[in-house]
Amino acid sequence: MRKQLIIGDVHADFGPFQKAVEYAQKNNMHLVSVGDLIDGGPDGAKVCKLMLELLAAGEASCVKGNHEHKIIRYIDGANVILGPPNIVTTTQFEEDGGQIFQQDFEDIVRQYCEDFIQLSDHIFVTHAGMEPDFWKALHQSGPITKKMQNTMMFGQADYKQTIEHKGQFYPYRTYDWKDSVPAGITLFVGHDPAPLTGIPDFDHFQPRPTDFTNDNGGRIIWLDCGAGKGGSLWGAVVNSDAGQSDTVEDFIEF
Repeated sequence: MRKQLIIGDVHADFGPFQKAVEYAQKNNMHLVSVGDLIDGGPDGAKVCKLMLELLAAGEASCVKGNHEHKIIRYIDGANVILGPPNIVTTTQFEEDGGQIFQQDFEDIVRQYCEDFIQLSDHIFVTHAGMEPDFWKALHQSGPITKKMQNTMMFGQADYKQTIEHKGQFYPYRTYDWKDSVPAGITLFVGHDPAPLTGIPDFDHFQPRPTDFTNDNGGRIIWLDCGAGKGGSLWGAVVNSDAGQSDTVEDFIEF
C-alpha cells in the first residue's frame, strides 16, 4: 500500500502547497488534507485548481474544515457572518475568473470532502477534533451524528469565554475530546495552530506539529502551523498499511 502525506491547513498559500504536492508525487504518496484549503492567503484559486485535479485523479483525499463549511453555506445563501479571511475568498469569487475558482471550490466540497478519513484500523484524519461518542459508534457501526460532525469541523469550545479579533468574537477552545482517543489510535487534526492553549491565538503559531499522547495511549497530532496566516505548512509521512505497519515516519516543513 502507498504511504500517505497528511498536510495541515493550507489557507490559500500555494507555494508550500505546491511543494507538498511535488514531494508526494516524487515519493509516490497519496496526499491527504485536514481541510481549510481556502481563506486567508491570496492563492485560493490556484490551491483549489490543483487540489481538484489531484482528487479527480485519485491522488488525494480531503476532509471538510470549518472554513469550507462556512464558505459553502455562504454560496448556498445561508446568513453567515464573514470574517476577514472569508472575505478574501468571497471577494475573489467576484473578480475576473472568480467563477472558475468558485466552481472548483464547490466541486471539492460537494464531491470529495469527507467528515473524517480512516486510513487504517489505527489511523484517522479529521479537521478539528473527535467527539468521544464517535469511537463507540465506530465500534458498533452506529450513526455519525450532527454533534459528531460539528466536533469534527469545529472542535470543542467554551462559549462563556471569548476573545475579540478584528471585530469578531471567538470562544476559548477546550480539549476534553482528546482524552477519549483510544489506545493504539493516531488521530490527525488541523484547525488549531496553537493547540492545548485554549486561547484562540491568531498571531502566534506552533513552530512544528504538536504530538500528544493521552493517558489511554491514544495519540493526537495537530498539523496546523499557520500556513496562509504568517506561519508554515507541515506534513506527516504515514505508513498505514494495516497488514504490515501503522507508523508516523516523519514530519516535514514545506
